Amino acid sequence: MKKSLSSKTLIVALFSLAVATSCSKQNDLVPVSAPQAETVNGGVKSTLTTTSTITFEGIGSSYMAGPTSYADNAYAAYTGTKIAPYVHTPSNLRFAIKGAGGSSPVNYWDGGFIISNWNNKSNTPGKTGDWWYSYLNQASVYAGTDGAKNGGYNGSSNFAVLFGYVDSYNSSYVTRPVMNFTSGSGVIDGMYVCLSSYTYGVIMNGNAFGSSGVATPLKDVAGGAGYFKLLAYGFNGSTPTNGGAPVEIDLARYSNHLPVVAPLTAWTYFDLSDLGTVTRVEFNFEGNDSGAYGLNTPAYVCIDNVQVTQ
Repeated sequence: MKKSLSSKTLIVALFSLAVATSCSKQNDLVPVSAPQAETVNGGVKSTLTTTSTITFEGIGSSYMAGPTSYADNAYAAYTGTKIAPYVHTPSNLRFAIKGAGGSSPVNYWDGGFIISNWNNKSNTPGKTGDWWYSYLNQASVYAGTDGAKNGGYNGSSNFAVLFGYVDSYNSSYVTRPVMNFTSGSGVIDGMYVCLSSYTYGVIMNGNAFGSSGVATPLKDVAGGAGYFKLLAYGFNGSTPTNGGAPVEIDLARYSNHLPVVAPLTAWTYFDLSDLGTVTRVEFNFEGNDSGAYGLNTPAYVCIDNVQVTQ
């Protein structure tokens, strides 16, 4: 829930605004603009607040994961054109793989964001075994009509896939995935989240890396109390926001082998507004299916319709 600004009197000045639209590679903006007059010390000052909804629709193919649902073009070894970092216009909010835009080779296994329209929820022709819930299908969301590329929020095509986490096993060489403003700042009000096919399949079926050494569904981890969640930390420059505390959402949680929060296969709103005004948000995953090398649950989540106020 967002906090009410009950200590201030807000007088909304109604007006009509004509918005000119144009076609571009990044034409995914849904703007809502309204001037507000805020009473301050008996006087009135005017501000303009603009809210953008980043849908990832209408962007060029150079931003999209491909040519398969493995996202081959998100790795330095790919010999074709590699996926480009995506910066939304006009909010300047950036979604990219760690290191993108620098001199080092970029690999999705180092963490970050890719833009995708894949939604394979079962084995495609020629694929067998656990292919659909393996890293070979890591760019797919578990939503929409299987394989129809309509798995985004509200049946849209495109979304982003967030990957990566830091814990005590890897903190010496890994950093948390970051969503950042390339200039300025803003409030990231929230976004919709949904499990990837890879993560959902492992939650339901387990994999060979499970804590028991055999495939163990999350519902049977820790005596039937398995969980997996996403956390978001805000920063304004070098200063943590929200007192340094994250906001979080359960992606799946069990008690006595039964779902308290069923695995999120429907797009679900994640409220980030308590992080306040930020220049960046860092993400992390936590879960209790872990072993000698950290999390066994694949650290992916799909995001869509990111809402920003500036």
